[in-house]
Amino acid sequence: MIWPPLLSHDRLDDGEVSLRSYSFADAEDLFEALRDERVWEHIPRTVPKDFSTLDADIVASIASGMWLPFTVRRAGGVVGRTSLIWDPSAPEGVEIGGTQFTPAVWGTGINMRAKALLIGEVFAQGAECIRFRTDERNLRSAAAIRKLGATDLGVHQDTIIRRDGSTRRSRFFRLDPPTEYVSTPQS
Repeated sequence: MIWPPLLSHDRLDDGEVSLRSYSFADAEDLFEALRDERVWEHIPRTVPKDFSTLDADIVASIASGMWLPFTVRRAGGVVGRTSLIWDPSAPEGVEIGGTQFTPAVWGTGINMRAKALLIGEVFAQGAECIRFRTDERNLRSAAAIRKLGATDLGVHQDTIIRRDGSTRRSRFFRLDPPTEYVSTPQS
């Protein structure tokens, strides 16, 4: 997998849901979409107090060189975010994570559609796998990841520190490419 991925379009779109690389122009609308405390329940970072703090957190993740964040829209309005996360120790694939949506779209399939757009793009670029993880307490997220067809690899100690100072235990998942993305050796 080449990092950062070379997206085939400046935005990924399925007709109702679209993803585009995060920009400061998204910060205020994204902050409003994520204002509900439930959105932050399993996120280890502190809850941003305003859109400029949210933007600074996202910009810092981009500066690490390991995160590629996307703003998710439905019918043009901002409903959340998700990211591709690179781990140089596992270069065969990427993690899809840092996903948050306004509760107004929970259970509507928006998460599945956004993830499907990223999954198709990542596998088309040669990734051998996609990884996911969620806090062991986040049963809703784990159920959504299973619906993607990812294999549950179990709960393991993680390096992520929760907001309460405890070290998180995460449930890890792996998604392998569907047949159309698996290259077969030429004879």
